[in-house]
Amino acid sequence: MELLLPKPICSLVNCDDLENLDAESALAEMKKEQEVFKLLPDVYAYRYDFKRISPSIINDFEYCPRLLWVQYKLGLKLFTKDAAVSLVRGRLLHGRYERAVSVFDNVMTEYKVEIGDLVGVVDVVIKRGRDYIPVEVKTGLATRGAHRKQLQIYIYLLRARYGYLVYRNRVERVERDDGAVMILEEIRRILGGDGREIGRECGRCMFKAICKNVL
Repeated sequence: MELLLPKPICSLVNCDDLENLDAESALAEMKKEQEVFKLLPDVYAYRYDFKRISPSIINDFEYCPRLLWVQYKLGLKLFTKDAAVSLVRGRLLHGRYERAVSVFDNVMTEYKVEIGDLVGVVDVVIKRGRDYIPVEVKTGLATRGAHRKQLQIYIYLLRARYGYLVYRNRVERVERDDGAVMILEEIRRILGGDGREIGRECGRCMFKAICKNVL
């Protein structure tokens, strides 16, 4: 039995039971898997290895290059209390979806790709003959642009022609664009600097007190 095309998340697994997840329950769920630190009243963190570049940090870079640099220096992934709900809901739906598609003979889940200092884990890979087609399951707060760039990097690494973004109620095919890899060079440059040259208007950012302390 083979999977020809990926299906939307909620067409394969139950999504409804996670709709009422609250922040306290989400934090409790996160603490089952890792140590969670409370840094400010509504800001939390967990340890994260930034030593190797991963396509998954593209959203952090697009949100704020300075915050990405701060996280890199601290070795911590920062998130707000409200964002915990999205993080946990996403992890649970990822797990459900990957278990659902793992029954197919031509599907591999959590497929690790490593080239030099670049490491990434593709949610799902569909094998068709000699081709490996990456599929990314998306449920969180990242932008559609960040989703596409991350997937395009996996398409490049797997030498595929295209890949798929799987959302709750739709699937989007994304064509190969090797130019997306250039964003990783910019991330390397940012992480290799001292953080002070990165311009940013912080406004009401929840993390600005932490950034000021590090800088």
